Amino acid sequence: MTDKKEPVLACVDGSRSSEAVTDYAVWAADALSAPLTFLHAISNPHAPSKTDLSGNMTLGGREKLLEEMVELEEKRGRLERERGRALLADVMSRARDRGFSSPDELLRNGDITQVILDLEKSMQMLVLGKQGKEGDAVAMHVGSHLAGILSMIHKPTLVTPLEFQRPESFLIAYDGSPTAYKLVEMAARTPLLQGLPVHILMVGEEKQGNWDKLQVANTRLQKAGFDTQVAIRQGKVDRAVSGYIDEKGIDLLAMGAYGHSPIRYLVLGSTTTKMIMKAKVPLLVVR
Repeated sequence: MTDKKEPVLACVDGSRSSEAVTDYAVWAADALSAPLTFLHAISNPHAPSKTDLSGNMTLGGREKLLEEMVELEEKRGRLERERGRALLADVMSRARDRGFSSPDELLRNGDITQVILDLEKSMQMLVLGKQGKEGDAVAMHVGSHLAGILSMIHKPTLVTPLEFQRPESFLIAYDGSPTAYKLVEMAARTPLLQGLPVHILMVGEEKQGNWDKLQVANTRLQKAGFDTQVAIRQGKVDRAVSGYIDEKGIDLLAMGAYGHSPIRYLVLGSTTTKMIMKAKVPLLVVR
């Protein structure tokens, strides 16, 4: 996370996640003293039709059909843009109601993953919902673009649940890897988490080596002024982390996205979906 006044970029798509994304984005932008930009991407409304018009149709018939299809594409594109502008107006109004006076907006055309990657260099942090528009139809379904975005983006990403709750504490899932320690360093420096009690959890065997690794992270965060607790739990990582969150009433989970440990596969592998689905709190992912 940088000290530049790059914006927090919040992705909204009109799904049930959009309100929580808005509220968490306002919280993050306030904490970081950063600008806030809401992004909505529409899916290529002007793409030319690739429908095969050959066959038994006459030349005149094909031309008429093509004209009608072009008109339909133009109408669909216009409606998509109008819907996007209305959605952005709604979330910006909600942000103002929550005290953020000057949010900005972006309406882009293209695949949401590519749009985000194109904007990555000009953002400070990304906020998006764990359940996108497609996922609204299926209970506990994770947004279809989420895994791809998390695997490619290098900026800190906050994945939000469906309901907002102001974070009053956070948990670092720690494995002693360089990436995990990078997360500790980020937590120690960023204004986003300043003042929040932090729990540092390792999932693994209770042995001195693991306690020593935890102590390194604990010492760094205590020096930064954090009130800390450390713990080791055994079992499957997703269950251990989720159980600890419930037991301690944690409000936010911070994890490194890459490393050579089971923690890595919470974000990159098949366990990712389980962890995101189970977590009732926002997930801050850092690479």
